[in-house]
Amino acid sequence: MEAKPTYEFYIPSLYDETALACRIFTLPENYFGGSTGDGTTGRKPWTPLGAVVAHPWTRMGGSFDDPTVGHIVAELLRLGFTVGTFNLRGAGKSKGKSTWSSKAELQDYISFVGFFMYYLSNLHPPIPEAEDDFYSLAPVVSGVPVARPPAHLLLAGYSFGAVLTRHLPNVPAVLGRFAKVLKTSTEAEIRMRATRLAAVTTIDLLLRKYNGAEARRTLKGKAPDRGDNRAAAPEQTITDWVEERKEFLILLQSPFVRVEKRDSWPDEVLSVGPDDEDFVTRVDIPTPKSHYLLVSLLLEPLSLLCTGLRKLVDADEDRLDYKFLYNTTLVVHGGKDPFTSVKKIGYWGVEIKEHSDGRFKSVKVAKAGHFWRDKEEYLDLRWCIYQWVRSWLGSGETESNRGSVSDARVLESWAIA
Repeated sequence: MEAKPTYEFYIPSLYDETALACRIFTLPENYFGGSTGDGTTGRKPWTPLGAVVAHPWTRMGGSFDDPTVGHIVAELLRLGFTVGTFNLRGAGKSKGKSTWSSKAELQDYISFVGFFMYYLSNLHPPIPEAEDDFYSLAPVVSGVPVARPPAHLLLAGYSFGAVLTRHLPNVPAVLGRFAKVLKTSTEAEIRMRATRLAAVTTIDLLLRKYNGAEARRTLKGKAPDRGDNRAAAPEQTITDWVEERKEFLILLQSPFVRVEKRDSWPDEVLSVGPDDEDFVTRVDIPTPKSHYLLVSLLLEPLSLLCTGLRKLVDADEDRLDYKFLYNTTLVVHGGKDPFTSVKKIGYWGVEIKEHSDGRFKSVKVAKAGHFWRDKEEYLDLRWCIYQWVRSWLGSGETESNRGSVSDARVLESWAIA
């Protein structure tokens, strides 16, 4: 069953500020926690899980509406992830045109990964047993970064999206680009949009938690002493939060209006030193555990046709695949893929697998081709993803988000049309 996006919006590309159409997929039950498993009625806290999925080549009609991308999104969402997708330049409602070198597309991808990290790090899901946690809106709505890191970040790509995922810089390098930036920079704009959407999500989750029962109540948020120095929420009504939400969404859904302006940043966000007056406060998000999912990966020389016969990054192949040695990686490929043979995938992955200490896995789906079209092929793909995620995340963390899901009920829950 195809997942429906919770939010649709735009961000500018780091390459040239081209407006990129983006989506975030959430499920409320992914934030409110699952059962404790000890017979009590309590709930486990939210486990931060994030995933980004890149789509196939734009010049061949690829976009985030691709059905294979949709199935990857749906399975990760079901496993408890917050999932983000984006259209590369020239795809769908994204502006601009696709390029032959694909260097602009790689920067599009980096732009969304940076956005997604700041979005996920600024979420304040309601504490399941808290009587009054409206105080948590204060720092988010004001724009003050809280630098709450996701515990796990999964970067996935299908076909050309897998090529881009392979060429991505490592996650610390991506985060470093957004840590301390000029207030008028594209990086600052992306950070602000991420913070705004995190505020919208937090408001939506709180409204869902309280079912509108608090709508007539005047809220006087008071942050408990939890050692995090977060400001108490101001006295205002829930109606005010809803109005804030509407304003944020209008800004985020505009492809050309900049959210960030020199005077729009709260004082708490701005650096105060004489040499830093033009910068947004440096926020070093702790590096999450990174994972990679490559579906129908294109290898050289065919992949070079998508990049103008040039390498996307100035690195030899060993350095290019270095991140797969130290981060959990799954490669899923079809046994009948006419573009990249099973033999070629095996030859490429054998040395990585040998030195990865079990972190690198490659799975062949015998009857599948490059384009996943058959119902059984989708079932196999989703089963591979499910088993792989459970192998490194474990049932405990996925169940803390979604509740216990037995293997016997997985196929039933998919309901693939």
